[in-house]
Amino acid sequence: MKTRFLFAMFVLMASLLLISACGSQGSSSKSEPAADDDTAMDDDDNDDNDDNDNNDASPDDDASPDDDDDTTGPAPGIYALSGQDDNGPYTGFIELRAANGQLSYTRIAAYAKLTFADPYLTVDYPVFTVWTSVLAGMKAIMSLQVADFIQSYNGLTRTTDDGQPVAITCSVTAAGAGDYSATCLTVPGGSRSYSATEKWTYQSPPGEQPLFVNDDVTVATHLPPPALVEDLFTLLFSSYWQLPLFDDYRDRPEFKAGVHYYRQYHTDFDWLRGQTPSAIRVVNKWLDGISELEATLRSRAFSPTLSQKAASFDADMPTLFLNPVGFYSAALPGSSPLQQSESGDGMLWTGCYLASQAYRYLTTSAPDALTNWTHVLDAVILGHDIPQDQTTFARSVRPHQANPSGGWTQGAAPYEAYDWLATGNNDMLQGLLYAYAISWIYLPTSTPNYADYRQKIAVRAARIANYCTVAQDGNFNEMKANLLAYMTNGDQSFLATFNQIWSNVAYKFWLSLGDGMFYAWGISDWSGQHLDTVGVTIFQLLASQTGVDTTSQLADAWSDGMRLNGTTGQVLWPIAAYAFSKPASQFDSVRDWAIWGLREMPYPKQNFNINQEINPAWCASPIPSDFWKFDWMDGGRFQGLYGNPMYMRDIGDSYFNGDPFTVSDTQSDWQSGGGGDFLHAYWLGRYFGVITVDD
Repeated sequence: MKTRFLFAMFVLMASLLLISACGSQGSSSKSEPAADDDTAMDDDDNDDNDDNDNNDASPDDDASPDDDDDTTGPAPGIYALSGQDDNGPYTGFIELRAANGQLSYTRIAAYAKLTFADPYLTVDYPVFTVWTSVLAGMKAIMSLQVADFIQSYNGLTRTTDDGQPVAITCSVTAAGAGDYSATCLTVPGGSRSYSATEKWTYQSPPGEQPLFVNDDVTVATHLPPPALVEDLFTLLFSSYWQLPLFDDYRDRPEFKAGVHYYRQYHTDFDWLRGQTPSAIRVVNKWLDGISELEATLRSRAFSPTLSQKAASFDADMPTLFLNPVGFYSAALPGSSPLQQSESGDGMLWTGCYLASQAYRYLTTSAPDALTNWTHVLDAVILGHDIPQDQTTFARSVRPHQANPSGGWTQGAAPYEAYDWLATGNNDMLQGLLYAYAISWIYLPTSTPNYADYRQKIAVRAARIANYCTVAQDGNFNEMKANLLAYMTNGDQSFLATFNQIWSNVAYKFWLSLGDGMFYAWGISDWSGQHLDTVGVTIFQLLASQTGVDTTSQLADAWSDGMRLNGTTGQVLWPIAAYAFSKPASQFDSVRDWAIWGLREMPYPKQNFNINQEINPAWCASPIPSDFWKFDWMDGGRFQGLYGNPMYMRDIGDSYFNGDPFTVSDTQSDWQSGGGGDFLHAYWLGRYFGVITVDD
């Protein structure tokens, strides 16, 4: 925490001096087929038979665009496509649109027999492809990407040679009556071969909107570092840049510029969500099992609505990703009996999952949400009690295993049936406080059972405030612990302790800045961003219940934190900010991108063999991740210049505490934590009206 505090203060001072630390929406690149601007040679929009504008139903006064077997090329229009290639028969459409003095070419193909089996779900996806290029005369040349972000799958492996795209030339021949035939071939002797024969049958002029639009956008997340900051980075990292990791990158212009980007890849969202769920579309890529898997991850993210994903994650969590005690765990689906591995950060994530079920119950009154809530609350209370030491609590608890090791200890009587993981730290304390605060505030008041829960919480809240070592920090942990104890016990001494600490103007200033939230020049404490969000949420809940005067600082905190989340793919903070405050309208786009972050999260979440370095467009970052940990000379903090959407990342316990600029992941049949991260953000947003049921 001290290193994050010192670095954040450095960022603050540099920002004030240089006016350049925050993210910027100011740079983006976007590639999509040019829309038809309908610039006819005459301006008479009522002339339905103007043969000069290439947009009439019959440009030559005939039933088809061209009856002549010439070689000038097809007219703009939509053509029905049928053909056969190495993958089997296909049908679809060719769209030709006149724009900017050329003819854009879009080929959309649906295979009749080719499907791709989802690696986890019982789904065989129909396979579609999209090619985009320019038709020059009677020829279009496609450039199909091979290496993207998955290195190997099901016996296929991308190598360094796959950095080169595959060129396919489609040669068009007039077939009469406005129809055409085409032959598509790779260059002989290349590393890959492809052949197809197809027929184009004229259907209609182009519509107002293209049949396909590329919505993949890359956005700069900050302005270029000022000279003073560049000099500081050179001083700190010049030796780091000499590691062999950077041999292919240190001389590249983008490496030297040091600007980090976020890939807002949203192509086919509407197509997958609205028109063709449970399908995949491989866009401008070589078609094989790896590119199909890459398209599957996008389909898993975009095909279901947020409410459908929530329903799937909610169904999985109690059966797969909570251990029998009720703590957050990884699982090996399909194993019998089910194999699980408890998270080392179990108390934090268990508290967040409990909050998700509380918000879900408050939104829907679903009985199983209340059942999950109380089951997990029992687990949290057990984790607090099992050390039988008032100064600490467990990180996680599991059913007893013979000869526990790795920090696990069998509970002493009366807890012999369990093992507990020691060293409940600052991060785990947030899960404990969150579970107690939200349960005290929101559990139903209609039955004696819940009154009993409140009594248990009150006793343990006082124990935290009076004895818990990690809560005796003299700042925010101690303030939150005493507010919780005051709320649950009504003892004025707890309020007095809070007020004494809160009187320190430095703490008020720190909270108003977002409690340590920062992002500057590709640098952030990514797990800390999640932790800060949970911490400020706890503070918000407790302040609202106890009436302490923190309104202005919390309002400033939520707004200032929003300034750091506009383009880095963060989700939880913007949703919480709109749940608990009313940020200025200038931050609405940040909220909208947070909702896109939930859309980017795939169901289910699986770890595949991801390696961003196989894509030659990828570039290393000159700045190591979490550089204040000073272990980057071993290469372990290696990250990229490009932040990736959720479905292109590694997972860990949660997407929310991971570095979006991460490079690689290892394929595993294990699934980590289920959808606890998604559910927390989603149901928080639903309860407070930030997210709708239709999103």
